[in-house]
Amino acid sequence: MDSIRSVSGRILNELYIRQEDSTGKAVLSRLRNSIGRDYIDMADIMPFVFDKLPESFLGNSKRMTDEEICILTCLQLYAIHQQGDDSNVCERGEDYSNIGTSLKVLRAGDDTTAVDRRFNAMITSTEFDELIVHLRHLIRLLKSKQKGTKVDYAGLSEDLYWIRKNKNKDNIILNWAREYYKVNYKGESNEK
Repeated sequence: MDSIRSVSGRILNELYIRQEDSTGKAVLSRLRNSIGRDYIDMADIMPFVFDKLPESFLGNSKRMTDEEICILTCLQLYAIHQQGDDSNVCERGEDYSNIGTSLKVLRAGDDTTAVDRRFNAMITSTEFDELIVHLRHLIRLLKSKQKGTKVDYAGLSEDLYWIRKNKNKDNIILNWAREYYKVNYKGESNEK
């Protein structure tokens, strides 16, 4: 049986491989343009996404399944982050644990108040869509301020799936916060 992580990983790998050809660029552009639109208005991106999903992930009603939503969301976030970058922004490094690991590089400066406030708004979101809006802002900030930072978007899609299902949500969010705020690898605290 396919997992959210494995399906997302395959799609993300294909997007990266195809990013330099015109079809790949068009798909990434359509993914970015689909952000914030109702799912019913995303007909231009659905063939690419639905073609890659296993039958068990596909819905049969007017609403998208949790699997469809979480995978599409991560593809959109990846499309934002990957834009204009030749190296793959989607990798799982040996020191990578979750999205908190990637976002903690934003705490590198002396004043972390603003970015901490954004991160805290994300992890205290009560609605899934609200969490995604905050996450999208943080990914854009990561792209502009910390080039070269990688995100495990396949792992993120799985985390988002369990958050959306409200299963293990508190544990996932707590682990994101632990990674974001923990002492860095040089033995210095991230806290100022």
